[in-house]
Amino acid sequence: MTDACWHGKYTMNDNKFHEFLGLTQTGEDQYVFDVGPFGSDMPPMVRGRNNEFINVDDKAFGYFYDPKPKWANVKDCGEFPCSAPFNVLMQMKQTKFTGIQPTFGDGVDVDNFQLIADNPGFAPFVPNCERRVENNMYICQQEDLGMLVWESLDADNRDRGMQPIYVGMEGTEMSNKINSFMDHVWDGFYSGQVRESRFFSIVYPPKGSVYNMTFAGGSPAKKMKFEMRSDSNNVGMTIRIAYPSAEARKIIKNGEDIAMNEWNEKERGYGPVTQSFCGENRYIGVVNILEFYITKDCQLEIAPRNAIQTMVRMEWTVDAFFDNGGTTQFIDRVAGSLGIHASTVKIVSVYEGSLVVNYGIENDNEEELAQAKAAQTQAFATGGVDLGAPITDVEQKVTNDKTMKPPAVIQEDSDPIAMQEAFVAAEEIATAAAEVA
Repeated sequence: MTDACWHGKYTMNDNKFHEFLGLTQTGEDQYVFDVGPFGSDMPPMVRGRNNEFINVDDKAFGYFYDPKPKWANVKDCGEFPCSAPFNVLMQMKQTKFTGIQPTFGDGVDVDNFQLIADNPGFAPFVPNCERRVENNMYICQQEDLGMLVWESLDADNRDRGMQPIYVGMEGTEMSNKINSFMDHVWDGFYSGQVRESRFFSIVYPPKGSVYNMTFAGGSPAKKMKFEMRSDSNNVGMTIRIAYPSAEARKIIKNGEDIAMNEWNEKERGYGPVTQSFCGENRYIGVVNILEFYITKDCQLEIAPRNAIQTMVRMEWTVDAFFDNGGTTQFIDRVAGSLGIHASTVKIVSVYEGSLVVNYGIENDNEEELAQAKAAQTQAFATGGVDLGAPITDVEQKVTNDKTMKPPAVIQEDSDPIAMQEAFVAAEEIATAAAEVA
Protein backbone atom coordinates (compact mmCIF):
# COMPACT_ATOMS: atom_id res chain seq x y z
CA MET A 1 0.00 0.00 0.00
CA THR A 2 1.08 3.59 -0.51
CA ASP A 3 -0.34 6.42 1.57
CA ALA A 4 0.44 10.09 1.07
CA CYS A 5 3.04 11.08 3.62
CA TRP A 6 2.34 13.18 6.71
CA HIS A 7 4.81 15.86 5.63
CA GLY A 8 5.45 17.19 2.16
CA LYS A 9 6.23 20.46 0.40
CA TYR A 10 6.56 21.75 -3.11
CA THR A 11 8.52 24.85 -4.04
CA MET A 12 8.40 26.69 -7.36
CA ASN A 13 11.01 29.45 -7.46
CA ASP A 14 12.67 31.61 -10.11
CA ASN A 15 10.72 30.29 -13.10
CA LYS A 16 9.61 32.07 -16.28
CA PHE A 17 6.38 31.09 -18.04
CA HIS A 18 6.30 32.29 -21.66
CA GLU A 19 3.29 32.62 -23.98
CA PHE A 20 0.72 30.49 -22.17
CA LEU A 21 -2.38 31.41 -24.17
CA GLY A 22 -4.88 28.70 -23.27
CA LEU A 23 -4.25 26.20 -26.08
CA THR A 24 -1.24 24.45 -27.52
CA GLN A 25 -0.48 24.39 -31.25
CA THR A 26 -2.36 21.09 -31.45
CA GLY A 27 -5.43 22.52 -29.71
CA GLU A 28 -4.86 20.95 -26.30
CA ASP A 29 -5.56 22.84 -23.08
CA GLN A 30 -2.51 24.59 -21.69
CA TYR A 31 -2.20 25.68 -18.04
CA VAL A 32 0.50 27.08 -15.79
CA PHE A 33 -1.16 25.77 -12.62
CA ASP A 34 -2.76 22.37 -12.64
CA VAL A 35 -3.67 19.57 -10.26
CA GLY A 36 -3.09 16.02 -11.38
CA PRO A 37 -6.38 14.14 -11.86
CA PHE A 38 -5.08 11.18 -9.83
CA GLY A 39 -4.25 13.09 -6.62
CA SER A 40 -6.85 11.64 -4.29
CA ASP A 41 -5.13 12.06 -0.94
CA MET A 42 -3.05 15.10 -0.03
CA PRO A 43 -1.38 17.42 -2.53
CA PRO A 44 1.27 19.32 -0.57
CA MET A 45 1.00 23.07 -0.15
CA VAL A 46 2.82 24.82 -3.00
CA ARG A 47 5.08 27.78 -2.23
CA GLY A 48 6.28 29.93 -5.13
CA ARG A 49 8.76 32.84 -5.10
CA ASN A 50 10.19 35.17 -7.75
CA ASN A 51 8.32 33.71 -10.72
CA GLU A 52 7.62 35.68 -13.88
CA PHE A 53 4.58 35.31 -16.16
CA ILE A 54 5.21 36.58 -19.67
CA ASN A 55 2.11 36.93 -21.83
CA VAL A 56 0.00 34.46 -19.85
CA ASP A 57 -3.72 34.96 -20.38
CA ASP A 58 -6.51 34.28 -17.91
CA LYS A 59 -7.61 30.92 -19.32
CA ALA A 60 -4.06 29.56 -19.32
CA PHE A 61 -3.46 30.64 -15.73
CA GLY A 62 -4.65 27.30 -14.42
CA TYR A 63 -7.37 24.71 -13.87
CA PHE A 64 -8.14 22.68 -10.75
CA TYR A 65 -10.03 19.43 -11.25
CA ASP A 66 -12.95 18.52 -8.98
CA PRO A 67 -12.80 15.20 -7.10
CA LYS A 68 -13.59 12.40 -9.54
CA PRO A 69 -17.13 11.01 -9.16
CA LYS A 70 -15.86 7.54 -10.08
CA TRP A 71 -13.80 7.50 -6.85
CA ALA A 72 -17.07 7.05 -4.93
CA ASN A 73 -17.01 3.25 -4.73
CA VAL A 74 -16.15 0.58 -2.21
CA LYS A 75 -12.68 -0.15 -3.58
CA ASP A 76 -11.49 3.48 -3.57
CA CYS A 77 -13.05 6.23 -1.44
CA GLY A 78 -16.35 4.82 -0.17
CA GLU A 79 -19.67 6.62 -0.37
CA PHE A 80 -18.31 9.91 -1.75
CA PRO A 81 -15.13 10.91 -3.62
CA CYS A 82 -11.88 11.54 -1.80
CA SER A 83 -11.66 15.26 -1.09
CA ALA A 84 -8.02 16.20 -1.82
CA PRO A 85 -8.67 18.15 -5.06
CA PHE A 86 -11.05 20.46 -3.16
CA ASN A 87 -8.30 21.34 -0.66
CA VAL A 88 -5.50 22.59 -2.86
CA LEU A 89 -3.48 25.62 -1.72
CA MET A 90 -0.82 27.37 -3.80
CA GLN A 91 0.84 30.50 -2.43
CA MET A 92 2.82 32.79 -4.73
CA LYS A 93 4.94 35.75 -3.63
CA GLN A 94 7.13 38.35 -5.35
CA THR A 95 5.57 37.52 -8.71
CA LYS A 96 6.18 39.56 -11.88
CA PHE A 97 3.79 39.92 -14.83
CA THR A 98 5.13 41.03 -18.22
CA GLY A 99 2.96 41.74 -21.25
CA ILE A 100 -0.57 40.47 -20.51
CA GLN A 101 -1.53 41.69 -17.06
CA PRO A 102 -3.69 39.74 -14.58
CA THR A 103 -7.33 40.74 -14.21
CA PHE A 104 -7.74 39.67 -10.58
CA GLY A 105 -7.43 41.95 -7.58
CA ASP A 106 -8.14 45.08 -9.65
CA GLY A 107 -4.43 45.18 -10.42
CA VAL A 108 -3.53 45.92 -6.77
CA ASP A 109 -0.70 43.97 -5.11
CA VAL A 110 -0.99 41.15 -7.65
CA ASP A 111 2.59 40.03 -7.01
CA ASN A 112 1.32 38.15 -3.93
CA PHE A 113 -1.64 35.83 -4.40
CA GLN A 114 -3.04 32.41 -3.49
CA LEU A 115 -4.88 29.80 -5.55
CA ILE A 116 -7.52 27.55 -4.02
CA ALA A 117 -10.03 25.10 -5.46
CA ASP A 118 -13.63 26.00 -6.28
CA ASN A 119 -14.76 24.19 -3.13
CA PRO A 120 -18.38 25.17 -2.41
CA GLY A 121 -17.99 24.34 1.28
CA PHE A 122 -14.99 26.59 1.80
CA ALA A 123 -13.94 29.06 -0.90
CA PRO A 124 -17.04 31.34 -0.90
CA PHE A 125 -16.47 32.11 2.80
CA VAL A 126 -12.87 33.35 2.54
CA PRO A 127 -12.43 37.13 2.34
CA ASN A 128 -10.59 38.69 -0.61
CA CYS A 129 -11.02 35.75 -2.97
CA GLU A 130 -12.41 35.94 -6.51
CA ARG A 131 -14.06 33.02 -8.26
CA ARG A 132 -12.71 32.19 -11.73
CA VAL A 133 -15.26 29.87 -13.30
CA GLU A 134 -13.25 29.04 -16.42
CA ASN A 135 -10.31 28.04 -14.22
CA ASN A 136 -12.45 26.17 -11.66
CA MET A 137 -10.58 27.97 -8.89
CA TYR A 138 -10.53 31.02 -6.66
CA ILE A 139 -7.68 33.53 -6.83
CA CYS A 140 -7.13 35.17 -3.46
CA GLN A 141 -5.16 37.93 -1.87
CA GLN A 142 -5.43 36.38 1.55
CA GLU A 143 -2.22 35.32 3.28
CA ASP A 144 -3.98 33.84 6.32
CA LEU A 145 -4.65 30.51 4.66
CA GLY A 146 -3.27 27.17 5.75
CA MET A 147 -3.76 23.43 5.95
CA LEU A 148 -4.95 21.41 8.92
CA VAL A 149 -3.76 17.79 8.91
CA TRP A 150 -4.92 15.12 11.34
CA GLU A 151 -5.03 11.36 11.65
CA SER A 152 -6.14 8.54 13.91
CA LEU A 153 -3.44 6.97 16.06
CA ASP A 154 -5.70 4.12 17.15
CA ALA A 155 -4.99 0.45 16.51
CA ASP A 156 -7.93 0.39 14.08
CA ASN A 157 -6.48 3.26 12.03
CA ARG A 158 -7.03 1.41 8.75
CA ASP A 159 -10.19 -0.49 9.68
CA ARG A 160 -12.59 2.10 11.15
CA GLY A 161 -13.72 5.17 9.26
CA MET A 162 -14.77 8.52 10.73
CA GLN A 163 -15.68 10.23 7.47
CA PRO A 164 -17.31 12.42 6.46
CA ILE A 165 -15.82 15.03 8.77
CA TYR A 166 -17.17 18.55 8.40
CA VAL A 167 -14.80 21.44 9.14
CA GLY A 168 -16.47 24.81 9.62
CA MET A 169 -15.57 28.24 10.96
CA GLU A 170 -17.90 29.66 13.60
CA GLY A 171 -19.81 32.73 12.44
CA THR A 172 -19.90 31.52 8.82
CA GLU A 173 -21.74 28.88 6.79
CA MET A 174 -18.45 27.18 5.95
CA SER A 175 -18.77 23.39 5.92
CA ASN A 176 -15.87 21.63 4.24
CA LYS A 177 -16.71 17.94 3.75
CA ILE A 178 -13.57 15.84 4.22
CA ASN A 179 -12.93 12.23 3.27
CA SER A 180 -10.03 10.03 4.34
CA PHE A 181 -7.37 8.70 2.00
CA MET A 182 -8.10 6.32 -0.85
CA ASP A 183 -7.80 2.56 -0.42
CA HIS A 184 -4.34 1.89 -1.89
CA VAL A 185 -3.99 -1.70 -0.71
CA TRP A 186 -3.49 -4.09 -3.62
CA ASP A 187 -4.62 -7.69 -3.13
CA GLY A 188 -4.29 -9.29 -6.52
CA PHE A 189 -7.00 -7.84 -8.72
CA TYR A 190 -8.95 -6.42 -5.78
CA SER A 191 -8.34 -3.59 -3.34
CA GLY A 192 -7.95 -4.51 0.30
CA GLN A 193 -10.76 -2.28 1.60
CA VAL A 194 -8.25 -0.88 4.06
CA ARG A 195 -7.89 2.90 4.22
CA GLU A 196 -5.60 5.25 6.10
CA SER A 197 -7.65 7.35 8.56
CA ARG A 198 -5.68 10.47 7.71
CA PHE A 199 -7.33 13.74 6.72
CA PHE A 200 -6.48 17.25 5.66
CA SER A 201 -8.49 20.39 5.13
CA ILE A 202 -7.68 23.81 3.79
CA VAL A 203 -8.46 26.41 6.47
CA TYR A 204 -8.69 30.16 6.89
CA PRO A 205 -7.46 30.50 10.51
CA PRO A 206 -6.69 34.13 11.39
CA LYS A 207 -5.97 34.56 15.10
CA GLY A 208 -9.22 34.56 17.03
CA SER A 209 -10.92 32.05 14.74
CA VAL A 210 -12.85 29.06 16.09
CA TYR A 211 -13.53 25.92 14.07
CA ASN A 212 -15.97 23.09 14.73
CA MET A 213 -15.09 19.58 13.58
CA THR A 214 -18.11 17.31 13.21
CA PHE A 215 -17.35 13.60 12.87
CA ALA A 216 -20.48 12.54 11.00
CA GLY A 217 -19.23 9.10 9.98
CA GLY A 218 -18.52 7.78 13.47
CA SER A 219 -17.07 8.68 16.85
CA PRO A 220 -13.73 10.51 16.84
CA ALA A 221 -10.72 8.26 17.29
CA LYS A 222 -9.49 7.86 20.86
CA LYS A 223 -6.04 9.10 19.90
CA MET A 224 -5.42 11.66 17.16
CA LYS A 225 -2.56 13.79 15.91
CA PHE A 226 -3.04 17.34 14.56
CA GLU A 227 -0.82 19.85 12.80
CA MET A 228 -1.58 23.20 11.18
CA ARG A 229 0.62 24.60 8.39
CA SER A 230 0.69 28.11 6.98
CA ASP A 231 3.03 30.76 5.61
CA SER A 232 1.37 33.45 7.73
CA ASN A 233 2.46 34.47 11.22
CA ASN A 234 -1.04 35.80 11.95
CA VAL A 235 -2.77 32.43 12.20
CA GLY A 236 -4.07 30.34 15.09
CA MET A 237 -7.35 28.49 15.58
CA THR A 238 -9.38 27.01 18.39
CA ILE A 239 -10.72 23.59 17.40
CA ARG A 240 -13.89 22.19 18.97
CA ILE A 241 -14.65 18.46 18.85
CA ALA A 242 -17.87 16.99 20.25
CA TYR A 243 -17.60 13.52 21.80
CA PRO A 244 -20.40 11.03 22.50
CA SER A 245 -19.50 10.54 26.18
CA ALA A 246 -18.07 12.34 29.21
CA GLU A 247 -14.61 10.82 29.13
CA ALA A 248 -11.54 12.78 30.19
CA ARG A 249 -9.03 13.43 27.43
CA LYS A 250 -5.66 15.14 27.39
CA ILE A 251 -3.66 17.26 24.98
CA ILE A 252 -0.04 16.26 24.45
CA LYS A 253 2.66 18.54 23.02
CA ASN A 254 6.29 17.48 22.59
CA GLY A 255 5.59 14.39 24.67
CA GLU A 256 4.27 16.37 27.64
CA ASP A 257 0.66 16.53 28.89
CA ILE A 258 -0.80 20.04 28.73
CA ALA A 259 -3.03 20.78 31.71
CA MET A 260 -6.54 22.05 31.08
CA ASN A 261 -7.36 25.64 31.99
CA GLU A 262 -8.21 26.20 35.65
CA TRP A 263 -11.66 25.23 36.88
CA ASN A 264 -13.86 28.28 37.43
CA GLU A 265 -16.34 27.73 40.28
CA LYS A 266 -18.31 30.84 39.30
CA GLU A 267 -18.76 29.62 35.73
CA ARG A 268 -19.05 26.02 36.95
CA GLY A 269 -16.65 24.81 34.30
CA TYR A 270 -13.12 25.10 33.00
CA GLY A 271 -11.96 28.56 31.95
CA PRO A 272 -12.35 29.51 28.26
CA VAL A 273 -9.56 29.02 25.74
CA THR A 274 -7.94 32.43 25.33
CA GLN A 275 -5.55 31.39 22.51
CA SER A 276 -2.55 32.16 24.68
CA PHE A 277 -0.37 29.24 23.54
CA CYS A 278 -0.49 26.18 21.33
CA GLY A 279 -2.03 23.33 23.29
CA GLU A 280 -4.21 25.47 25.58
CA ASN A 281 -7.34 23.43 26.17
CA ARG A 282 -10.49 22.83 28.17
CA TYR A 283 -13.34 20.34 28.35
CA ILE A 284 -16.94 21.55 28.32
CA GLY A 285 -19.17 19.21 30.32
CA VAL A 286 -22.73 18.15 29.46
CA VAL A 287 -22.16 18.86 25.74
CA ASN A 288 -18.89 16.89 25.91
CA ILE A 289 -16.80 19.24 23.77
CA LEU A 290 -13.01 19.32 23.83
CA GLU A 291 -11.52 22.67 22.83
CA PHE A 292 -7.85 23.25 22.06
CA TYR A 293 -5.77 25.96 20.41
CA ILE A 294 -3.28 25.21 17.64
CA THR A 295 -0.80 27.46 15.85
CA LYS A 296 1.25 26.95 12.71
CA ASP A 297 3.90 24.22 12.72
CA CYS A 298 2.71 23.04 16.14
CA GLN A 299 1.90 19.35 16.49
CA LEU A 300 -0.59 18.18 19.11
CA GLU A 301 -2.05 14.84 20.13
CA ILE A 302 -5.35 13.99 21.77
CA ALA A 303 -5.41 10.88 23.96
CA PRO A 304 -7.54 9.37 26.71
CA ARG A 305 -6.26 9.98 30.21
CA ASN A 306 -4.91 7.04 32.20
CA ALA A 307 -7.72 7.21 34.70
CA ILE A 308 -10.70 5.67 36.42
CA GLN A 309 -13.56 7.53 34.75
CA THR A 310 -16.39 7.77 37.27
CA MET A 311 -19.95 9.08 37.15
CA VAL A 312 -21.73 9.60 40.46
CA ARG A 313 -25.34 10.74 40.87
CA MET A 314 -26.48 12.24 44.18
CA GLU A 315 -29.67 13.54 45.79
CA TRP A 316 -28.60 17.17 45.67
CA THR A 317 -29.12 20.27 43.61
CA VAL A 318 -26.35 21.88 41.62
CA ASP A 319 -26.74 25.10 43.61
CA ALA A 320 -26.50 23.24 46.92
CA PHE A 321 -23.40 21.42 45.66
CA PHE A 322 -21.57 24.65 44.86
CA ASP A 323 -22.83 26.36 48.02
CA ASN A 324 -21.23 23.58 50.06
CA GLY A 325 -17.67 23.73 48.82
CA GLY A 326 -18.23 22.81 45.16
CA THR A 327 -15.57 20.87 43.30
CA THR A 328 -12.81 21.61 45.82
CA GLN A 329 -14.75 20.00 48.67
CA PHE A 330 -15.87 17.14 46.41
CA ILE A 331 -12.27 16.33 45.43
CA ASP A 332 -11.18 16.38 49.07
CA ARG A 333 -14.02 14.02 50.00
CA VAL A 334 -13.13 11.52 47.22
CA ALA A 335 -9.44 11.64 48.07
CA GLY A 336 -10.09 11.27 51.79
CA SER A 337 -12.48 8.35 51.30
CA LEU A 338 -10.01 6.45 49.09
CA GLY A 339 -6.77 7.48 50.77
CA ILE A 340 -5.30 9.01 47.61
CA HIS A 341 -3.77 12.41 46.87
CA ALA A 342 -6.26 15.10 45.89
CA SER A 343 -4.15 16.10 42.88
CA THR A 344 -5.01 12.81 41.16
CA VAL A 345 -8.76 13.59 41.16
CA LYS A 346 -9.88 15.66 38.17
CA ILE A 347 -13.38 16.99 37.60
CA VAL A 348 -14.81 16.42 34.11
CA SER A 349 -18.27 17.94 34.46
CA VAL A 350 -21.02 18.88 36.91
CA TYR A 351 -24.67 19.12 35.89
CA GLU A 352 -28.26 18.62 36.98
CA GLY A 353 -30.09 15.33 37.14
CA SER A 354 -30.45 15.38 40.26
CA LEU A 355 -26.76 16.16 40.62
CA VAL A 356 -24.27 14.37 38.38
CA VAL A 357 -20.52 14.68 38.78
CA ASN A 358 -18.14 13.10 36.28
CA TYR A 359 -14.58 12.83 37.50
CA GLY A 360 -11.41 10.89 36.89
CA ILE A 361 -8.77 9.44 39.20
CA GLU A 362 -5.56 9.71 37.21
CA ASN A 363 -2.42 7.64 37.53
CA ASP A 364 0.07 6.57 34.85
CA ASN A 365 1.08 3.57 36.98
CA GLU A 366 -1.15 0.66 35.92
CA GLU A 367 -0.77 -1.26 39.16
CA GLU A 368 -1.61 1.74 41.34
CA LEU A 369 -4.57 2.62 39.08
CA ALA A 370 -5.94 -0.93 39.40
CA GLN A 371 -5.57 -0.70 43.19
CA ALA A 372 -7.43 2.63 43.23
CA LYS A 373 -10.25 1.15 41.14
CA ALA A 374 -10.59 -1.82 43.50
CA ALA A 375 -10.57 0.50 46.50
CA GLN A 376 -13.23 2.78 45.00
CA THR A 377 -15.45 -0.17 44.01
CA GLN A 378 -15.24 -1.54 47.55
CA ALA A 379 -15.84 1.86 49.12
CA PHE A 380 -18.99 2.54 47.10
CA ALA A 381 -20.29 -0.99 47.71
CA THR A 382 -19.87 -0.71 51.49
CA GLY A 383 -20.95 2.90 51.90
CA GLY A 384 -17.43 4.03 52.67
CA VAL A 385 -17.57 7.10 50.42
CA ASP A 386 -18.93 10.31 51.93
CA LEU A 387 -19.57 12.90 49.21
CA GLY A 388 -21.87 15.13 51.26
CA ALA A 389 -25.20 13.77 49.95
CA PRO A 390 -26.90 10.40 49.39
CA ILE A 391 -25.49 8.54 46.37
CA THR A 392 -28.10 7.05 44.03
CA ASP A 393 -25.97 5.73 41.17
CA VAL A 394 -22.33 5.07 40.30
CA GLU A 395 -20.61 4.03 37.07
CA GLN A 396 -16.90 3.60 36.50
CA LYS A 397 -14.48 2.38 33.85
CA VAL A 398 -10.74 2.50 33.27
CA THR A 399 -9.32 4.37 30.26
CA ASN A 400 -5.75 4.51 28.99
CA ASP A 401 -3.70 5.92 26.14
CA LYS A 402 -2.22 2.60 25.01
CA THR A 403 -4.02 2.26 21.65
CA MET A 404 -1.40 2.51 18.91
CA LYS A 405 -1.55 2.94 15.15
CA PRO A 406 -0.05 -0.14 13.46
CA PRO A 407 2.92 0.29 11.12
CA ALA A 408 2.38 -0.03 7.37
CA VAL A 409 3.14 -3.49 5.98
CA ILE A 410 5.11 -3.62 2.73
CA GLN A 411 4.55 -6.66 0.52
CA GLU A 412 7.42 -7.40 -1.87
CA ASP A 413 6.19 -10.60 -3.53
CA SER A 414 3.77 -9.09 -6.07
CA ASP A 415 4.36 -9.29 -9.82
CA PRO A 416 4.77 -5.64 -10.91
CA ILE A 417 3.72 -6.36 -14.52
CA ALA A 418 0.57 -8.16 -13.42
CA MET A 419 -0.20 -5.39 -10.95
CA GLN A 420 0.14 -2.73 -13.65
CA GLU A 421 -2.06 -4.69 -16.07
CA ALA A 422 -4.68 -5.18 -13.38
CA PHE A 423 -4.53 -1.50 -12.45
CA VAL A 424 -5.12 -0.39 -16.05
CA ALA A 425 -7.99 -2.85 -16.42
CA ALA A 426 -9.60 -1.65 -13.19
CA GLU A 427 -9.31 1.99 -14.28
CA GLU A 428 -10.93 1.18 -17.63
CA ILE A 429 -13.80 -0.59 -15.89
CA ALA A 430 -14.33 2.29 -13.47
CA THR A 431 -14.23 4.84 -16.29
CA ALA A 432 -16.77 2.87 -18.34
CA ALA A 433 -19.07 2.52 -15.33
CA ALA A 434 -18.86 6.26 -14.62
CA GLU A 435 -19.70 7.11 -18.22
CA VAL A 436 -22.74 4.82 -18.14
CA ALA A 437 -23.91 6.38 -14.86
